[in-house]
Amino acid sequence: MLGSVTDAWGITDGYHDIDGMWHATADSTRAALRDLMGDPTAAPPAWCVQHGSTPGLWGPCTIRLEDGTEVGPVRSLPPDLPIGYHDLVPVDGGPVTFLVVAPPRVPDAPRASGLSAQLYALRSAGSQGIGDLGDLAALLAWAAREGAGAVLISPLHAPSPTFPQQDSPYYASSRVWMNPLHIRVPGLPEDLDAPLVDRDAVWALKRSALRSWFITSSLGGGWRRWVDAQGSSLWQHAQWCALAERNGPVWQQWPAELTHPDASGVAAMDPADFDVEFHAWCQWLVSSQLAQARRAAPTVALIGDLAVGFDPCGSDAWRFQRTLALGWRVGSPPDMFNRTGQDWGLPPFNPIALRAERFAPFIETVRAAMRQVSGVRLDHVMGLFRLWCIPPGADPAEGTYVRQPSDVLLGIVRVEAHRAGVFVVGEDLGTVEDGVRESLHRCGILGTRVAWFDAEPPQRWPEECLGTVTTHDLPTIAGVWLGSDGDSAMRDRLTAITRASAGALSHEVTLAAHEALARSPARLRLATLEDLCGMTARPNVPGTVSEFPNWRRRLPLRIEDFARTGTIRATMQAFRETSRG
Repeated sequence: MLGSVTDAWGITDGYHDIDGMWHATADSTRAALRDLMGDPTAAPPAWCVQHGSTPGLWGPCTIRLEDGTEVGPVRSLPPDLPIGYHDLVPVDGGPVTFLVVAPPRVPDAPRASGLSAQLYALRSAGSQGIGDLGDLAALLAWAAREGAGAVLISPLHAPSPTFPQQDSPYYASSRVWMNPLHIRVPGLPEDLDAPLVDRDAVWALKRSALRSWFITSSLGGGWRRWVDAQGSSLWQHAQWCALAERNGPVWQQWPAELTHPDASGVAAMDPADFDVEFHAWCQWLVSSQLAQARRAAPTVALIGDLAVGFDPCGSDAWRFQRTLALGWRVGSPPDMFNRTGQDWGLPPFNPIALRAERFAPFIETVRAAMRQVSGVRLDHVMGLFRLWCIPPGADPAEGTYVRQPSDVLLGIVRVEAHRAGVFVVGEDLGTVEDGVRESLHRCGILGTRVAWFDAEPPQRWPEECLGTVTTHDLPTIAGVWLGSDGDSAMRDRLTAITRASAGALSHEVTLAAHEALARSPARLRLATLEDLCGMTARPNVPGTVSEFPNWRRRLPLRIEDFARTGTIRATMQAFRETSRG
């Protein structure tokens, strides 16, 4: 439970832990946050209104629309203001208000069954040591033939181009740009047998081949026109990648003239710098191959995944550093899943600095997440309302909740979803304060239901949600049933859902669980490929680093084998029959 009092900075007075004990925010934590965040009255105001509404204003204002057109002066908002981002300029002077005019809801999600896939884990004919966009095209085409209506994939976010490569797709250098490791490179040998992804080996091989490919094929103008159309965002990311290769992946340790995109050394870089152009070209290639993959199955809704944050030493942190609380980390307080709390190592945005920048980094990130997908999953969607912020050097339990400007952030999500024609799913698992799910529902953002933790059987889940048995952070069905993962409560839950006898085989239980999921009224029903392939190990064990090969396990089956695998065929049939019904 969140403390009922917040100060002008949005810092809460404390919280109740899972046992009901009150923990007051330490005075030192509050003072440090206030000092870092700055004067809350210094940034101009921001206001989100629903499209078509006509609230009165505090005085006569001119409205400067997003396209530069001016309206007014007016004393109330006209009903025909376009959806988007505008300025309210007081006629008599005073601060300019950043005005977000948002539709009431995001586009509706389809009613569909389908799959959830860790992209890196895929393998098919032509795979090159890691699941790539060629594998994604094969998966989407197969899913379409099986009647699936949706496929959710792990984040495509870009890591640093340096070694060692980051394994977690949720700890990216950039959430705005994509991972060139997922490029299918012609002529590279297939690698279908290795059970684990070795990103360092794959990137060394692909990087060399890509650079040769770039030298021989980069003379055409198509890719340059695409790069130019992306504006300064892509060019700065490409500059960061080139600088990271030369100076190391921690930009805070670079020479002072390189530690900001506007610094003198960055401005002096040659516009035709080979390495910068190479990394920009790679982004064009990733985008092109993603578009090809989507064309392989236009009837399947591809759902992207937007991670909750990014590496404090990476490209986004370098570009957005003025709006970040660098040194602080996002996480969660102690709860039923982790008694010591969690430290995700991700820098939070400073809400005051973000407002001063007209929320530009957040808009850019959300807009990027909605490129070339039909839907997007927002990881830890509760972060749009409050973030658990941990002081430098402190344990997770020593943090505090900081309120976020949720009205404006949700308005931006609705604007960008409207413009992209994209539906939105919120990952609202764990501790969720009162009112959050209601706000998401009003915006048309689906919630998430997971069988392991839901007291209700799938048949009684709400319609407006994405339903699944498990997630990438939780045990697989086979792991729970065979006793190699999970706990007795999960096994009891699985027995209740499937009505399986104690001696049932794991593949029988897996099918029964998905038959129950198929009967759920949930708008989206997804089966993980780890479950369908009978894997006992989950993709990630939260809170571990070296004990498990997190984010590295490849599927034991090729996509071409799916059609010959009984559990997969039967599950897809169950999904098809339910969809027809």
